[in-house]
Amino acid sequence: MTRVAAAFVGCKVSQADSDEALARLCASGFSRAPKDEADLVVLHTCCVTAEAERKSRQAARREARAGRRVVVAGCAAALHPQQFLELGLELLGARSWDEVAASPAATRGETAPVIATGAAVPSGDDARPRIVDGRPPAARRSPGARTRAVIKVQDGCAGSCTYCAVRLARGRPRSRPLAEVAEAVAAAVGGGCGEVVLSGIDLGAWREGELRLPDLVDALTAGPAFADAGDPGRQGGDGRNGAARLRLSSIEPRDVDERLLATLAHARVARHLHVPLQSADDGVLAAMGRPYTYAGFVRRVALARRVLGRAMISTDVIVGFPTEDEAAFARTRAAIEGGLFGRVHVFAFSPRPDTAAAELPPLPPAVIKARKARALAAAETAARRARLGAVGRDAEVLVEDRHDGLARGYSSEYIRYYVSGDVLPGQLVSAVADGEYRDGVRGHIIGGARRGGTA
Repeated sequence: MTRVAAAFVGCKVSQADSDEALARLCASGFSRAPKDEADLVVLHTCCVTAEAERKSRQAARREARAGRRVVVAGCAAALHPQQFLELGLELLGARSWDEVAASPAATRGETAPVIATGAAVPSGDDARPRIVDGRPPAARRSPGARTRAVIKVQDGCAGSCTYCAVRLARGRPRSRPLAEVAEAVAAAVGGGCGEVVLSGIDLGAWREGELRLPDLVDALTAGPAFADAGDPGRQGGDGRNGAARLRLSSIEPRDVDERLLATLAHARVARHLHVPLQSADDGVLAAMGRPYTYAGFVRRVALARRVLGRAMISTDVIVGFPTEDEAAFARTRAAIEGGLFGRVHVFAFSPRPDTAAAELPPLPPAVIKARKARALAAAETAARRARLGAVGRDAEVLVEDRHDGLARGYSSEYIRYYVSGDVLPGQLVSAVADGEYRDGVRGHIIGGARRGGTA
């Protein structure tokens, strides 16, 4: 029996694609194995920055040097396949994972573009390939994921951000049918996952007929996986059992409206939103092709806080964009420091081939490096503020693993907790933070587990 392992570089969509590929191959008769014992390694790559592509090549080369068959998929393989072909690696191309499973030997030289799941990149304006998934529901759950399942419900992007190559690699938007998503969620929760994360390249673009993302969230939270919907004690402490937690991976500012927020106020939806800002300077936002102003972004965040109450907002920022001067950077740094965010991912601008921003005169590398360092320092201050704000409060924590004798996991607000107690991975427990600890907080469990975990 062929032993297979999967790895990914990049975002939660890449993670979901990696999990899907592994599930498909295992359903075809392969056996899941650690990477150092695998005969075949599936690698989903990333093209969001030059550094991400470098890490993708590095990971692929490392596995190939170990004598394993390596199948490369994902964004970097779609956008720039030649960089992997030059290494003598095998591309997924337009094949399905079933076809990969049926092929005992590598098919090198495949140059057809790929959109993660293996569908060819659409060439016409009206081409809208759908995400095909014909497996039984139980196979859709991430193999070995005992705590959290990342489920891709949407792919592709119709945006026009001038710096982004992901939309070039992923093609036009398309969505997974609601019924299929519901089956995948039920399978994940039934398999022991305490949390389900809905992911997409442009998650807010999910649609099925007249249905939109709020309808999808409503339909899922009405199901048995999120059963204790009316619980007024959702912040923890009631010890009720049976319900999992739902989380959104990332949504654009335009999607943070009253309709979506009303659905996210459901008791079993995580009190955390990741909303990319990219810059707090209106001139830079315009040059980036981002369809909002900083003031408009702030209004959306304020609305989210009014509706959701105690919620953590995380974000992405890009520093060193070609049109960013010191004043523009200062505005972004002030936004990071200003209390809007509890977590900030900082990226240095990286010119991506075939994007409009790549044609702009770049800033000196030393300037970009210095700005990134200053932004990262501000981001750590914001993260520490969020950790301190959690001290003394109760929270619902998903136990993921054990570290140095403590159970470790994330709260609804996406703060890492280290807690003592006899609990299992996959359990949702009520806990109180006693103080800062490493990259999160340390606390103790109160009440019982909300749902059973897995050994």
